[in-house]
Amino acid sequence: MKSQDGLYLAILGYVLPIIFLTYLFFNSEILIPAGYELAIDGYVISRTLVLLFNLYLISKLGIFLYKYIAKDK
Repeated sequence: MKSQDGLYLAILGYVLPIIFLTYLFFNSEILIPAGYELAIDGYVISRTLVLLFNLYLISKLGIFLYKYIAKDK
């Protein structure tokens, strides 16, 4: 495996969860189990956790790309 292939695989490992978490953030009905439609506290907590993890992955992707670009210079 070439290093360029490894880079694409690593970026894909960050981008796919970011896309999935963004989908979960905007389509939050998946986070509410059946029978718990009135439990708004769990909904707010789960949506907040999705947002925080998404921001964490975006920052990790930025750091990864910055280090990769800085290594090439």
